[in-house]
Amino acid sequence: MNIRKRMGIYIGIFIVILSFLTYVSRDSNNFISIITDRESKDIFNKNHEDIFLYKKEKGQVKAVEIFPYLNDYISVNREVGDYLIEVKESNELTQRYEVKKEKELPLKYYLKYIPKNDFKKNLIFLNCLIGLFFMYNLRLLYTFKKEILLKKELVFPIVLLCLKILLTNSEVFSNTFLSRVNLLITSLLGLYLLLYVKNKSDKLKNDMLINIGLWIIFLMYYMGEAIILSTVLDRKILNYLAINYFFILKMSIFFYVWIDALIIILLMFFLSSLKTKKKQIIKQIEKKNLYMIGSFIILSLVVELFINNNKYFYYLNMFEFVYVFWYIFLIDVNTIGKVKTLNLKMFQMFLHVYLFFIITENIWLALGIVCSFLILNLYTYFITGALRVDKYYIENLINRMYLTKNSEEFKEQLSKELKKNLELREVGVKIFTQRDDYKKILSDRVYDEDEIIVENNDIIDKKYDYAVRLKTNKNPFVGLILIQNNDVKLVYEEKRYLEDITEKLSLVVSRYRLEKLQEELN
Repeated sequence: MNIRKRMGIYIGIFIVILSFLTYVSRDSNNFISIITDRESKDIFNKNHEDIFLYKKEKGQVKAVEIFPYLNDYISVNREVGDYLIEVKESNELTQRYEVKKEKELPLKYYLKYIPKNDFKKNLIFLNCLIGLFFMYNLRLLYTFKKEILLKKELVFPIVLLCLKILLTNSEVFSNTFLSRVNLLITSLLGLYLLLYVKNKSDKLKNDMLINIGLWIIFLMYYMGEAIILSTVLDRKILNYLAINYFFILKMSIFFYVWIDALIIILLMFFLSSLKTKKKQIIKQIEKKNLYMIGSFIILSLVVELFINNNKYFYYLNMFEFVYVFWYIFLIDVNTIGKVKTLNLKMFQMFLHVYLFFIITENIWLALGIVCSFLILNLYTYFITGALRVDKYYIENLINRMYLTKNSEEFKEQLSKELKKNLELREVGVKIFTQRDDYKKILSDRVYDEDEIIVENNDIIDKKYDYAVRLKTNKNPFVGLILIQNNDVKLVYEEKRYLEDITEKLSLVVSRYRLEKLQEELN
């Protein structure tokens, strides 16, 4: 079943749940809603007022429990009668309103709020930063337009992601309708990305135990999303569940907060990475990948701690979705090579500037960080280059090796080219005529078929840092390339470069090996 049909089924199930809950809660009007946009208009105010609700009864007032609901506050299961709303700042009463709840009708009271300080500059800077981040993502999407056209199923989440970025601004937070749209888009985007990654997780499909575990987690996630999103769309549903099914509501809130789509996606990547058969040269990279995914799961959980703080949660949640989307995209279409170091650092810059500005609220310092970041990274980019190894040189190197006339010329040319391309101190090339000749250079042990690059601890002559195996299907050692570095370890791109050239170099070495065998026979 393709992703569109699955998405349609889950949306259909949600509509059925929403319709059912709307019907059964149609008369659930015994709640009080205090509507205020102070949290949105004044997100930089460190001294937010506290709102309290009291019920007047027999000449006395009794405190009534209220809790946040989007940008408002709500109190469920309230009886008809007179109530008192108080607004306090630093435990000092600043405003008081007397209200009356009528029978059969919910009480909705609007609190007008005028910010005490002018934070317009802060809000403009923050919205401009998000606008630039939106344009930067559009530029990245344009860079990958060919890959996107080949993967048309990615168009829908891209549209949702763009809408989510645009809806992450201070003006939206003060609008209940747009806040609901934002949360609805977030749920749709999370569900789509989750189903997309599940379809691509071939390594997990045959593991019954993992699949059962993932299905249980998915059901908890879907239950939380369906019920909580329903309460977000209709206050009556929230009131009905709080009165009649409080345990289910409480459990759904827990699932909604702590088991979201991004955490399940990262968990699937983590499990897939564990089950991947790793080649020798990428074992260390895979370890770092596992650490990265694991740390991102922890960070995703940390973001949930700010769920009731607009200043942090909406923005961090948006950055989180953008990063996970690009991680999914780059892995799926195999375009990691097109992403240069500077692009990745630009992502980090936006997040760091946002966090720095939110904490310090100093526009000029934030702009100074942006300028210093750009200058230093442009310096790094132009002086050192984004990559040391030119991937297009592989074919040129192989062609030159094919044109060599004998084994000595081959060894000399290969040594010269590798020294130049990888800035190596010394390169030695060995061609073996007998299967066990490698034991004179390497430790006598069994080498894995995918173990292309051998580290220093298995090389007998300790002056060499690496040994690169040249092999064929029938012979695990037709030759070796011995490498002495300039006191700097080979980076991942350099190791990948060596791995790419070994297969074709082995064919050239096999030719000269046969010539040497013929000479020995003669």
